[in-house]
Amino acid sequence: MKKDTVLDKAKNPKYFIVTVILIAFGMFLVGFDANLFFFGGTFILSIIHVNPLLLGITATGFAAGITIFSIIGGFVFDKITTRNGILISLLIITTFSMLTGFVTNEYELVIYRFLVGFGTGMIQPEISAFLGDLRPGMRATTIAAEGVAFNLGLASSPYIFAQFSTATTFNIPFIIAGISGGILMLLIFLIIPSTYKIKERPKVGIRQVMNRSLFFMAISYFMFGIAFFAYEGYFTPYLISSGISKEVAASIVSFFGIAGMILAFPGAFAGDKLERKHIIQLATVVMSLGTIVMFLPHINPLLATIAVILLGGGYAIYGNIQAFAQESVEDAWIGTAVGFLFMIFNIGAMIGGPLMGFSVSDFGYIYAGIISIVTPMVLSIFFASLAPKVPKRIRTV
Repeated sequence: MKKDTVLDKAKNPKYFIVTVILIAFGMFLVGFDANLFFFGGTFILSIIHVNPLLLGITATGFAAGITIFSIIGGFVFDKITTRNGILISLLIITTFSMLTGFVTNEYELVIYRFLVGFGTGMIQPEISAFLGDLRPGMRATTIAAEGVAFNLGLASSPYIFAQFSTATTFNIPFIIAGISGGILMLLIFLIIPSTYKIKERPKVGIRQVMNRSLFFMAISYFMFGIAFFAYEGYFTPYLISSGISKEVAASIVSFFGIAGMILAFPGAFAGDKLERKHIIQLATVVMSLGTIVMFLPHINPLLATIAVILLGGGYAIYGNIQAFAQESVEDAWIGTAVGFLFMIFNIGAMIGGPLMGFSVSDFGYIYAGIISIVTPMVLSIFFASLAPKVPKRIRTV
C-alpha cells in the first residue's frame, strides 16, 4: 500500500494551508526565543551577576551551534525523514530555550544557548526546503510564511519579556517559549505525514552542488550575518545608552518584526514574478539605508523606528535568497544548498556579536555600528550583485 506523502496531501488547498502554517510556526519559536534572549540579554546578565561582555560571547556560542548543524539540517531534509527531523529540532530548541529561563551562572547560559543554536541550525534549512518544495511555482511566497512567523516571534518577544520579567526574575518568558514549542510538536506529529516525497536520485554529487550563483549569494548572506547579529546583540543597549527607556526601546525593536510581517509576502511575490536577483539587491540596499539612519548622530525614537522599519522590511524581502539558493541546484540537493547558505550566514553571525562588543568598548556605539553593521551591509550589496542569475523552476516534484 502506497504511503501518504506530504506533497500528495498538499495538493488539497486546505491541507496545503494547514501544513504551511504548522511548519512555518517553527520559525515563530526560533524568532521568539532569539529575541527573548537578545532583547533581555543585558538584563539577564545583570540578574545573574555576569559581565555584560559575555553577551557577545553567548551570541557567538548560539551562532556556533547554528553554524555547525545548519548543513546537517539540510542534509537531513534531502536524505532522511523530514517531519521527524523537524520534531527533533523543535524538541532541542524548546528544551534549552525553557532552561535558559533558569540559568544561574555564565556556564549554564553559554551551554544552553549553544544547544538552542544546535536545534535552530537544523530547523532553519529543514523548514525552508520543506516549504519551498511544496509549490515550486510559488517558492518564495510559500517560504515567506516562515518569515512572517519568524518576525511575529521577533515582534512579540520584547513585549513578553518586558511584561513578565522582573528586576530579579526572567523565567516566565522562557517557560512560555517552552509551552509553545510543546504544543507545536504535538500538532505536527498528529497532522503531518512522516514521508515528505519519494526521494530522487541526484544527477550530480555533493561537490558539484557549489556554483557561482550560490557562492556569491552565500557571501552576501555572510556579510548580512555579521551585521544582523551585531544589531541583535547591541541595538537595545545602544538605544538605552542614548537615553531611551526600556519600554520605548521594546516598542522600537518590535517594528523590525512588524515591518517584516507586512512586507514578507509582497517581497516574496515580487521575487516569484520578477527577476529574483534584482529583488534581493533591492533588499540589501533598503537594509543598508536602515543601518545608516541607525547610526546618525543624536539618535531619537523617531529615527530609530525608521531605521528598524527599513532593516526589518528589507530583511523580509531578502528572504528571496533562500528561494534563489534552492533554484540554483537540482531538487535532490535543495536542503543541502539551503543548509550551506545558513551555515555561511551563521559564520558571519559568530563574528558580528564579538566584533560589535569589542568595537563598542574601544570606539563607542556609533563608530562600532559603522564598523560592525553599516560596512558589512554595504558589502552585502556588492556580493549579491556578483551572483549570476538562475532560472526559476515551476514544476511540481
